Amino acid sequence: MNERIRELAEQAGYKPLPGFDFANSLEETYLKKFAELIVQECSRIAFDEGAQAGRINKMERYRGCTTVGKRIEEHFGVE
Repeated sequence: MNERIRELAEQAGYKPLPGFDFANSLEETYLKKFAELIVQECSRIAFDEGAQAGRINKMERYRGCTTVGKRIEEHFGVE
């Protein structure tokens, strides 16, 4: 799990249970996927906003939005 995603999960109350490695692994897999889906949705909003700006010839706004989308993905280690 990406370190930032792990930190946020712990802030939300996630605590691995000692001695339950398999269950913890499954839970971390679900947490990771859930976080990735949220990050992808947020970056998609930025990309969509950029695409709309590109259609109305606002290239500076387009570049800004796509940069934000990429930075969101990079920050959370999501592709």
